Amino acid sequence: MSLQQELKLHFDARIAVVNVVSSEEARVLQELSELARGPGWPADEGLYAWDIADQFTCLKPARVNFDDKREATPDTILRMIRDYPGSATFVLKDFHQVWEAKRGALRGLRNLVARLPEASPRKNIVITTPEHCLPVELKHDVPVLELAKPDAREIDALLERCVGSTGALRLVKPELRAKLVEAALGLTSIQARRAFQKAVVTSRGGQIDVGAIDLVSAEKRAIIRESGALEFHPLVESADRVGGLEVLKGWLGQRQLAFSEAARDYGLQAPRGVALIGIPGTGKSLCAKVAAGMWKLPLLRLDMGAVFGGLLGASERNIREAMQIAEVIAPCVLWVDEIEKAFAGSAGDSGTSSRVLGTFLTWMQEKRAPVFVFATANNTEHLPPEFLRKGRFDEVFFLDLPTASEREQILEVHLGRKGLTMIRHRFVLSEVARATEGFVGAELEAVVNDAMFPAFMDGRREIETDDLVGAAGAMVPLARSHRERIEKLRQLVVNGEARNASKRTAADEVRVDQVRGERLLDLA
Repeated sequence: MSLQQELKLHFDARIAVVNVVSSEEARVLQELSELARGPGWPADEGLYAWDIADQFTCLKPARVNFDDKREATPDTILRMIRDYPGSATFVLKDFHQVWEAKRGALRGLRNLVARLPEASPRKNIVITTPEHCLPVELKHDVPVLELAKPDAREIDALLERCVGSTGALRLVKPELRAKLVEAALGLTSIQARRAFQKAVVTSRGGQIDVGAIDLVSAEKRAIIRESGALEFHPLVESADRVGGLEVLKGWLGQRQLAFSEAARDYGLQAPRGVALIGIPGTGKSLCAKVAAGMWKLPLLRLDMGAVFGGLLGASERNIREAMQIAEVIAPCVLWVDEIEKAFAGSAGDSGTSSRVLGTFLTWMQEKRAPVFVFATANNTEHLPPEFLRKGRFDEVFFLDLPTASEREQILEVHLGRKGLTMIRHRFVLSEVARATEGFVGAELEAVVNDAMFPAFMDGRREIETDDLVGAAGAMVPLARSHRERIEKLRQLVVNGEARNASKRTAADEVRVDQVRGERLLDLA
């Protein structure tokens, strides 16, 4: 439902005082002006805006003359509205500054909340604020509406208004224009206008070209980064960067076209999300980047640490804003890393974590925009059980310690990143895999890096199998100190609560039993 529809619904229901939260005050006034001049708005009802600096602005005159030339102060504005004999809607800009400074204004506003629904002729008040800041006295009496960020249609119209007159769009093909609009999604209208104007200034020959997309994307990355909670990842990884995890990669590959128009026409629902569980270093975060790369979708990383702001109410506002940006940019991948650190203590604090968790879970359950949530966790022991249930995530995967064949694949990936070729011929990877039993992907990368030091000191020769085996022997894998945790996480697969992300053979399971036996001997 659009802001205009929500406002009209409230006014028709005689809910006379509403709070509209938006940093784009001009868009709010534009929405109200369009509503006041559209069908269903009483012909005799006026629309006026007031602020402490410029006083009254008439957006639509009323039938009964309103003395908008008379100066109103924070002490008199509410009485002027109360005593006005006509029908009008009054927009009070930044009125939160008034009630914070004058407690009498808060009392006067509460009185109007009670009186205006019965007033005849009809009078309404719209309070615009840049953020959620209703005092406790008004929280149950004044509904809060939010102006969503501009969608693709609004961004395209804005592009035409601020660039079209310069002639910079004259030679732009529809495909390039669509990509430029897509690049600006998630920005406010002011931010998008600024980015478009920069694109015109830096364009060659005064014509928008493909370079404008990079400029707008860079502007968006900077702005989203400033929001604190979200980070935009324009560069994504390809599937060949991941060794092993064939079950997970196959699952992601099956859903590669699920965000397309053809999938919607077929009746296929867009994937909702996936949760990856495993000890650190098993490649969970890398898989989020790979998924976005496979699907050619923008990747947004949600920093839950930044969500929890220091001010009361800031955390809830931060999570709502992050979800709103993700929905505007959709289809996209929303990556929430190490989610247990944010929500594991949701029952033990002053209630902030519980409220943020509730907001996030409700959004995951009810969201309609194609935002794919990619959550990773190292430990589920303290996560609320409702978090991982079906309906929020399409699937839960467990990333176990890499098998011998997977360790070979991972080593091949990291050796290839060093510029080495013909790796299978130059190295006995099976021998290195045996020496790295229990190593995760991050530790295998460290083995390759450590193996290069002695080779470099020895006349900068190329590394050999012995270098890799020696580096592995000097390293103690994290799995040795996390055996108990790994066993508990494996129970998720045994109990049917998660799928193993890897294909495991009978020999792999035998080796797992051997490792369990070694653990029992250690305990004895």
